[in-house]
Amino acid sequence: MAEQQFYVGVHGVIVNRARMLVLRRAPEMPYKPGSWDLPGGHLELGESAEQCLLREIKEETALDIAITEFLGINVMKAEPYLQAIFACRLTVFQKIALRTGEHVEARWVTPAELETMETIPYLARIVARGMLKFVK
Repeated sequence: MAEQQFYVGVHGVIVNRARMLVLRRAPEMPYKPGSWDLPGGHLELGESAEQCLLREIKEETALDIAITEFLGINVMKAEPYLQAIFACRLTVFQKIALRTGEHVEARWVTPAELETMETIPYLARIVARGMLKFVK
């Protein structure tokens, strides 16, 4: 079998008052515009998954978080993606400032509410796998 290039995504389930933060992807995003997603992004060469997550969440939302637990890996067999999912908490409650051109809306939702939303494929998969049951 030939080797294939793939991307490693690192995403945070930021929980506050039994709700998690989700972001709506901007219309100009090339992959799944308008879909709801967890904050996070692609791992850069030389950085750890934790460093990537802290950087991406700060860039995308301006929030300061603490990583509390590794929840698992999700593999998208039909797409060249692998996602590492971490539970997170806010270190200080502050206003969300979305990165222009990347996301257009932020919401705090319950897992039940998330199931009714149009989500990016990996997020629908981790919900179905029960990886977000800890959000209570």
